[in-house]
Amino acid sequence: MNDLLQKLDIWLKPINDGVFANLQAKQLVRYVAILMLVGGVLSLCGGFGLITAGGLAALGGAVGGEIAQQTQEGREAVQALSQVSGGAILYGILTLISAPLLIIGAVGVFQRMSWGRMAAVLALVINAVINLLGVFTGGGAFFNIVSMLLYGYLAYLFYHRSEVKQEFGVQ
Repeated sequence: MNDLLQKLDIWLKPINDGVFANLQAKQLVRYVAILMLVGGVLSLCGGFGLITAGGLAALGGAVGGEIAQQTQEGREAVQALSQVSGGAILYGILTLISAPLLIIGAVGVFQRMSWGRMAAVLALVINAVINLLGVFTGGGAFFNIVSMLLYGYLAYLFYHRSEVKQEFGVQ
């Protein structure tokens, strides 16, 4: 793991230099806590919305399925609707699972609790993976890719960078 982090340090040196040239670690930690809190609240809302939309799409496919099955186009539409509804429900469930992690991690980071840094790393990594899955479930690919890269980078900073560790009293 340390070898990978050392290689990441080399690859990300220009980005790291830019981040820490413009921000102190204290500010970065505060901004990440705000991002996690807002992301957690939005994930709660979005998760419920995705599950509801997926359920309604599945219901629409089931109700209209009998009539639509009479033509080839109708069968293709019902099949596409069921795929979209399943992806929305799955992504909604994953989003609902990650929301409390983000909120709890944000509280720990705001208060500079000793467990807050690792809670942030865990929540950020899980959300990066969920955003990667979101690319394949038909969500906004651009948003998911940008979010995945941002969450992954922030997890790297919180796990590895000494400036951030010092904010939590870790050497």
